[in-house]
Amino acid sequence: MGKENGAVSWKRVLILAGAVIAFTIGSGFATGQEIIQYFTAYGWQSLLVILVFAVAFLYYNFNFAKAGAEEKFEHGNDVYRYYCGKYIGTFYDYYSTIFCYMSFWVMIGGAASTLNQEYGLPTWAGAVILTVLTVITVVGGLNSLVDAIGVVGPIIVVLCIFIGLVTCIRDGADIGAGLEVIRTGAYAGAAEGETIKNAGANWLISGLSYAGFVLLWFASFTAALGSKNKKKDLNYGIIGGTLAVCIAIALISFGQIANINTPLEDGSAYVWNADIPNLILAMKIWKPFSAIFAIVVFAGIYTTAVPLLYNPASRFAKEGTPKFKILTVVLAVIGLIVGLFLPFRTLVNVIYVLNGYVGAILIIFMIKKNISDFLAKKKKA
Repeated sequence: MGKENGAVSWKRVLILAGAVIAFTIGSGFATGQEIIQYFTAYGWQSLLVILVFAVAFLYYNFNFAKAGAEEKFEHGNDVYRYYCGKYIGTFYDYYSTIFCYMSFWVMIGGAASTLNQEYGLPTWAGAVILTVLTVITVVGGLNSLVDAIGVVGPIIVVLCIFIGLVTCIRDGADIGAGLEVIRTGAYAGAAEGETIKNAGANWLISGLSYAGFVLLWFASFTAALGSKNKKKDLNYGIIGGTLAVCIAIALISFGQIANINTPLEDGSAYVWNADIPNLILAMKIWKPFSAIFAIVVFAGIYTTAVPLLYNPASRFAKEGTPKFKILTVVLAVIGLIVGLFLPFRTLVNVIYVLNGYVGAILIIFMIKKNISDFLAKKKKA
């Protein structure tokens, strides 16, 4: 966005769209756990959750990109002071850094659960592999990061869409029954009083919460992209990435609804309460496919873990310096330890939902800033 003129580079648009997709599709999304809690749990109203998310997501990402291009922030997190002022902006600066780091813990938990559920590997194996790959990529810097996740992102979303589409076509007749299960709470294998985890009291709160926690991931990332890419390239990339993500969410959510009480092979869990519900859908399509999809899920976790670790490391050390590299390793090791000892479903529900509300409040500050800027510009004219 540093350059306004010139033809659109569709190759760059695809890479940027891929980066948006990959950053959004992390462990919670690719595993299906995030979709269960934020979308599927609300039945047909998951479509309303998607609508709220899409509108908010486009709004704040366009804003972050524009601010990054115009203000040339020294640190991406300076975007918070731009919208919220010195004191509240400083709070969001540090809070978002902490949240991104806490989200990195979720990625560790997701990697551990994925390889354990599909391949029977010990939980530490997936966690250690993810940690090593993430550290190597983060040390390479922002350009390396965008190129790496921008290529992997489209592959992940295409396979997620494939699983959702095939499941909806094959099991579409069961969607009505699944909606009834969700409405009545008749979940297979549920203990007394046990029900599906959800992100909020209703679809509106869930949509704002989902947009809110993703906002805290994207603020500094999109602001940094805004200063290094053409406006049209980045805006088209944001639009394309958003459409792809929303289509994937809708298909997977209704695929999960149709199979809400479908169990794992050993009957130990069902789609509604499994750590990795999307692997159950993949296994139902074709058993060997679930083994392939587990690798794709792991790749999705990796593409989100990278910027989540990059954010706190770059906040406290200049990229490329020995301090940056040492801090990256230290933060990664601490995240590895925490992610191994906290349950994955709990990590998603507590960390994402709580921080989603904090992120949603930031949207109010952004709207206020946009209105005041518009009125000032109109008065000046």
